[in-house]
Amino acid sequence: MKMKNLHSTPVSRWRKHATILLFALLSFSPALSAQRKEKLAKTYREWLEHDVVYIITKDERTRFLALTTDDSRDKFIKDFWEVRNPVPGSEINTYKEEIYKRIAFADSRFGVGSGTDGWRTDRGRTYITLGAPQQKDIHRGAANLRAFEIWFYANVSPILPNAFYVMFYDKDGANDYKFYSPYLDGPDKLTTGVEAINDPAAGLKMIEDSVGFEIARISLSLIPGEPVDLSNPRPSMTSDVMLMMLRGLSEQPAYRDDIRRKWMNREQVSTSMILQGHNLDIILLPVRDDHGISRLDYSLSLKSPSDLSVTATKDDRLMYNLQVRVQVFDRDTNKLIFVSQKDLRDTFDKNRYQDIKDKLFAFEGMLPLPAGNYRLAFQFTDWNKNVSYRTEREIAIPKIDANQFQVPAILPFASAEEVDPVAAPVLPFTLAGVHFVPLSTSNLFLSTQQSFQVAYQVWTSPANPALGQDQNLQIEYGIGQPSIPGSAKAIKDSASLRQFDSGGSLVSGKKLALDGNPGNYMLTVAVIAPGAAVPRFAKLNFKAVDPAGLPPAPWVVIDSTIRDDMEKGVFDRNRGLCYMEQGLSAEGRPWLRRALALDHSDELARARLVEAYFSQQDYKAVEALYKDTGITDAADAHTLLRISTSLRKLGNEAEGLRLLEHGSEAHAGDPAMFVALADYYTQMGDAAKASAALQKSKTIVVVN
Repeated sequence: MKMKNLHSTPVSRWRKHATILLFALLSFSPALSAQRKEKLAKTYREWLEHDVVYIITKDERTRFLALTTDDSRDKFIKDFWEVRNPVPGSEINTYKEEIYKRIAFADSRFGVGSGTDGWRTDRGRTYITLGAPQQKDIHRGAANLRAFEIWFYANVSPILPNAFYVMFYDKDGANDYKFYSPYLDGPDKLTTGVEAINDPAAGLKMIEDSVGFEIARISLSLIPGEPVDLSNPRPSMTSDVMLMMLRGLSEQPAYRDDIRRKWMNREQVSTSMILQGHNLDIILLPVRDDHGISRLDYSLSLKSPSDLSVTATKDDRLMYNLQVRVQVFDRDTNKLIFVSQKDLRDTFDKNRYQDIKDKLFAFEGMLPLPAGNYRLAFQFTDWNKNVSYRTEREIAIPKIDANQFQVPAILPFASAEEVDPVAAPVLPFTLAGVHFVPLSTSNLFLSTQQSFQVAYQVWTSPANPALGQDQNLQIEYGIGQPSIPGSAKAIKDSASLRQFDSGGSLVSGKKLALDGNPGNYMLTVAVIAPGAAVPRFAKLNFKAVDPAGLPPAPWVVIDSTIRDDMEKGVFDRNRGLCYMEQGLSAEGRPWLRRALALDHSDELARARLVEAYFSQQDYKAVEALYKDTGITDAADAHTLLRISTSLRKLGNEAEGLRLLEHGSEAHAGDPAMFVALADYYTQMGDAAKASAALQKSKTIVVVN
């Protein structure tokens, strides 16, 4: 099969387009930027053009080059790393350390035979930017093929596809591994000899015969799940859009905007206190509603009333100005899933201040977390005194098997009251229509002279056949001092299985008394299902002290935006993202679809949905999504290209073209958008417009 059958254009014209795109890709390098300062001292020049060349934004580069003193440059470098610090204010910046480790590794491993430093090579750039791949497939000496490597990445950046390959090949046989592009190179460039010259179909057959079907497929697309036809090979530029974004990751709008926001926070907050376990008290309670949908209720409180500051307003009132920010990471992949940020401002008179000044400030909120393991980074900022506190917690939201009963957590509480059923779904720490004022679950102090109360949920599957039986769940409370043998006592109780709600949850609780002795205690709540031999239990550690040693009462502020977040689809979107991060696309898609139905401008939900549908070749689902929710100017190149391609495959080529052309107008400074447009023109067989779009991408790169 000849190349003209592959693209419906002559070979020379196809190669010409590839050459234009190649120049565009090669030009898109921070290392080649014209923004340099001739008299910049060597130390600062090396920092700019070596240490951070792949991660610094153009805005940051411009600001750095405009500085006139070494002191200001030193401060900029310090702040540069701090805005990227995973734990702001921490003396150990793991991100900075990781970048320098990657540079050292790249220099030691990828420079040999390349004729340049390892960090300058394509493998070095990728390793420094993305880190080590999750998987690496190396082929050297395969029959009829050049040496090549395939690196696999997943969930490394919200800017890039959820999963993708990067292929490098020894283009000239000199151990200088270059990026492989399905469109620019084609399968024939991976072969040796003359049998497949300018014949991608022959090259594809040689690859499949030598190393197998899967690598032959990857040679046509670096995106897992993207449809390819091995019988009539036609590589698209979807992979090249990804490579373009990878090469210019620091200039992608999402990355650039995130860095700008962090600089703004850095400039506003002059001090960042990181006192793990000493400045913030975090209470976490997994909760299920009566539909069986889980969430995480949390309380963030300060350890001392003096930790909160207020300032006077012009009308002689007092004001607090706070921000609570929670980053939700997948504990296993360490990938950031979503961020919940709440700005809290209020004014009050001096009489109100007298009521609250000796109390602990506490903020209660909700996170829509399905079953899974998470790492949560809490950051509390007091803008009045420019101080930020941060701490982290890990939490597991349990997944319940069909016949299993489990207590996810025990909640000690100070008081409880019934609430309006309309308000109950948006009030944290509300179980079965009762709102509880929680006590600490990690740093709990109780009086030796008073009883205390706990509440908890028992979870099971709504499909558990035991729920329809007239039997009881056995419950046993154990309380005592672990360090004192014989101090433990047990209290037995039971609950009817018919008390579980339709979602498979039961709310229960107990009032317990201590023996009057101070010291460390442990409470366990064990549940035993009918016919089960092994109990499932939760535990709570606390300390009994003299009443004079108890902490002050809390002053509680409840997140007032929960209902808005639910009604605007924010909760649905974030829940869907959690499922998608766990690889549970079937569970995540309905939540993302609900989010888009509630907010048609949610481009994050749209991008993940389109990616999921497109990978399954469900073009009708992509089309239906587009017709139902439209698209905004914030859509990225990958999403636009996937929607347009789906429309073309369903016979609506004109609408697909209109969509991409509008996207190129809205993102006139994004070269990846014009590469996507060129790909679509190529699919349509319009070589002239494809060439013009590629030339435009090159012009954008040169200008920038």
